[in-house]
Amino acid sequence: MSESGLSSPAAVSTPSRLSLFLDRAGLQGFPWVSAIVLYTISWGWILIVRGSLWAHDWDGFAIPEFAKFINEDYGFAPWTKYEIVLFQNAGSSIFHFVVFGSFFVSAIFLYGVLTEFPSLNSTVRNYLILFFLILPFNTSRVALMVFKYATAYLLFFVGWYLVVKIKSSASRFIGALVFFLSFQMHSLLFFFVLPIAHTLTKAKSKDLHGFIVWAKTHAFLLCAPLFYVLARYFYWPEHGQYHNLNISSVSNSFTFIFTSTLALMVVFVFANKTKGEVKKNLHLVVLGMLSAVVGVLPYVLYRYFEKTQMTFVVSYLTTFLGRSNWNSRHLILQPLGISLAIVGAVSAAIPGRLRAQKRVMNCLIGICLMFNLGFGFEFIVDNSKQREVIETMVQVGDNGNKDQLQFIDQTTLLNARGQKLYPNSWSGLVWRSYGIDSARRWQIETSCTDSVNARLVLIQGPETHWQALKNWVRDRDMGFKVTVDDTPGACKPEMVTAEKVSGAIPILFYFTGAKN
Repeated sequence: MSESGLSSPAAVSTPSRLSLFLDRAGLQGFPWVSAIVLYTISWGWILIVRGSLWAHDWDGFAIPEFAKFINEDYGFAPWTKYEIVLFQNAGSSIFHFVVFGSFFVSAIFLYGVLTEFPSLNSTVRNYLILFFLILPFNTSRVALMVFKYATAYLLFFVGWYLVVKIKSSASRFIGALVFFLSFQMHSLLFFFVLPIAHTLTKAKSKDLHGFIVWAKTHAFLLCAPLFYVLARYFYWPEHGQYHNLNISSVSNSFTFIFTSTLALMVVFVFANKTKGEVKKNLHLVVLGMLSAVVGVLPYVLYRYFEKTQMTFVVSYLTTFLGRSNWNSRHLILQPLGISLAIVGAVSAAIPGRLRAQKRVMNCLIGICLMFNLGFGFEFIVDNSKQREVIETMVQVGDNGNKDQLQFIDQTTLLNARGQKLYPNSWSGLVWRSYGIDSARRWQIETSCTDSVNARLVLIQGPETHWQALKNWVRDRDMGFKVTVDDTPGACKPEMVTAEKVSGAIPILFYFTGAKN
């Protein structure tokens, strides 16, 4: 038999089996190529800086007793402790691979959920998935501390898929269990209203009897958040006020709740006065607005948007696209709602003109890519600075006669997303340079103090991201220079520059040489 004869059956059967599986799973038509390419362009920089530490990663993972404090004092579920074991056995790089994969796989299960909406055609579903993947929300995903949220995010959409796509009592039970596990990200307790509303809508209950039947069928599902809240209260309670709600926080959020409800009602009433495709697409906008409001509501209630002392809209935009430190994680649940709103609004604004709709949405995708690449470059630059600090400190070596490190950073404008560096952030670099024992021994300062036991670490470099990019293109080096000096009094007060980063700076300014 010829070689072609041997290979022919496999070549014919393999695609058909795959096609059959995708069809049964409700994944036939998923935009694999465009999704993988656009997602990798948008977030692939996470893998470039893999193994890096950010924010509270240093003490949250490297120090076992502190990691235990974070899990227990903040009321995180006990199964989140596995991430510490994973870190200790596999290192930090694996975290970035898991996070990168979690958000993408979430989109696959979301696509399966969207196929349960018969009013959505394949073009609309595909664009929803693409926006869901690449909207420039939550650049904080690069930090290891967001690992538990990334895995919870994936579990949530897996649970949603199981409940609405696989029609069996076993799938409903497993889905409820998966939802229970996903509530390790507490804001998902609020977001849970969406899959519940979806299952109720699919049941098409027209009277009280129908509703009771639906409730009995989905009893485990409906009880999942209640079981989690009770288990947390009795078995892993929070010892602080990080996740707790009270009457004051709810009352202070009244303006947001009232305004959001009013806006939803106005758009809904307007949508009902239209007809045909426009009406259907405006209802998609309403659903998107509702999803976005539900996704951000817990963070409003927890007062994460109050610290800026600005209106909510300005605070939201600052967190979304501005220099918001690590606060972009508070918008982790926004992609679904904003994707629905964008696709619905574009389709309603240009009814019946599919080619024009695609052009507008492709343009918006291009804008998203621009922001994602810009944010990614910020983290690559910041990571380059961290590596330069570590390499220089390793070359100089630890000095057992010194016990104070004075970090003077004159390149704060280049901190990714305007992140603020605290003493524990610098301790992470000491740990990477000299080990855990040295990191605990050194006292960290970010200002000049007159001490004979002090070592100066002076960080200098380009003033703008544009200059860093030009340096890299020309010399394959960002241009950071780190000086380590053990001479007493080496740190001069004039070396300490004022904080340059403040407010919301449009990303385009990062590359034009503008400074603030």
